[in-house]
Parts: sequence; structure tokens; C-alpha cells
Amino acid sequence: MYPVWFKLAWIDVPSFTALMVLALSAGLALTWGAARRAGLPPTDVLDVALVAVLVGVIGARAGYVAVNWDYYRSHTNEMVAVWQGGLVWHSGWAGGVIGAAVASAWRKLDLRAVLSALTPGLMAGVALGWIGSYLAGAAYGREVFPGDRWWFLAADLPDMYGLRNPRFATQLLGAAWAAMCFGISNIEYRMANGGFAASGIRFAATMMFYSAGMFVLGFTRGDAVPLLGAWRLDQVIDAGIVILGVVYVLSSIVSRTIKARPHRSHP
Repeated sequence: MYPVWFKLAWIDVPSFTALMVLALSAGLALTWGAARRAGLPPTDVLDVALVAVLVGVIGARAGYVAVNWDYYRSHTNEMVAVWQGGLVWHSGWAGGVIGAAVASAWRKLDLRAVLSALTPGLMAGVALGWIGSYLAGAAYGREVFPGDRWWFLAADLPDMYGLRNPRFATQLLGAAWAAMCFGISNIEYRMANGGFAASGIRFAATMMFYSAGMFVLGFTRGDAVPLLGAWRLDQVIDAGIVILGVVYVLSSIVSRTIKARPHRSHP
């Protein structure tokens, strides 16, 4: 594990905290640019982003504590220790969307357009968050043994308790996939016109792609999570997000296609 990334004066800065600060800074900078290109007021969109981050972090930590309740019920003083690592993407994502919805209504902005503007910054932040997990030993991969067909994806890595073994480099794979989804979100923006961005397709499609990758990556993870049959709980949620994303994107495209058709007048 890498509990300290650098020293700031006499203060030891945990690697996970440092990466989260970097992720927030990069995400806000990208959001500012995306809002300007979309014709949205950048300062108002940044207000929405900050509320979404705050509510998202609370949700992500609450989800992590809930999943690991057997530990935290006897370590209640650590429940709010976000700087030590330990965030759940899905509850954080839900909290962020709720926060964005409330703040968008407060600023009188269209939620779908705002979510589209937030997408590139979100994916950049998630990629950096995976690197932070790698440095902190969180979201670690399961052990891989010599002779396994997936041995080439393994590395000598620790789990969150500092125990080193050859295991899937899950965090680095997650960072790579999030970076690819960041690229996908920018391709979507350049290929689609403003109407598509305003309809929220950019956000929905990116979440669909990312969740599909996370579903596959779930088979490599070694951290303890409740199981539903043969799948991890996070995989079940990922599959649900993929299905919802497909339904939303297809219905939006069909709706826009129908509206774009010329209406014939009947004599």
C-alpha cells in the first residue's frame, strides 16, 4: 500500500485524498469548458457540479459503510474517514444525480443538458479515482495463480489490508476503461448536435458504456461485496444501468427521428 503520497509542510497527505483533490480539480475544469461549448452559464453549472460532488461523496461513503457494516459497526469513528479511501461508485453516482437534479432546479437549468456537460469531467474524475484506489489498495483484484489464462493481467499488488499477492490489476484496468469512456464522451459530443446533447444522450450513453465495462471488471474483483446468485451486487446494478441506458438512448433517438419528419398536410 501507499498510505502517504507526499508531505505538505509537516502534514502527511494520503495518496487517495491527493488523487481525489486532483480528480475534483480536473473535473471542474472540464465541466467549465463543456458548459461554455454547450451554451450554458458556466458559473451556474459549476454550482450544480459542486452540489453533485458533495451529495455524491456522501452517498458513495454511505454505500461503502453499508456494504462493510460488519466492520464499521464496531469502528464508528471511521465512518466519515473518506480520506482513507472507501467509496462505492453506484451510491455515489445516484447521490450525484440527485444533487445535480436539485441544484439544476435551483438554478433553473435543464437537467439533461447539465448532465451532458458534467459527463467528461465525471469520467476524468473516475479515472483518477481508480488510480487513487490503486495507491490506497482499495477495490483490489482477486488473486491469480501461475498457469491461469488471465495471468498476463496480474501484478504483485496489495489488498486494502496490505497483503501482497499476484492479483488482477483491477484498479488500473478500471482507470484505463474510465479513460476510454472519457474519450467516448467527447466523440459523442462531436458527432451529435446540440439537441442530442440537450436530450441527455451523451450522459446516458457514456454511463451505459462505463457500466458495461464495470460489469465485466466485476469478475476480477476480490473485495468483499454481497452476492446475488453468481454475480456481485455491483454487477447487478451495472447490468441495470446498461439496460436503462439502452432504453433511454433508443427511445430518445426514435423520439427525435419522429419529430424531425416533415408533417404532410392533408387537403
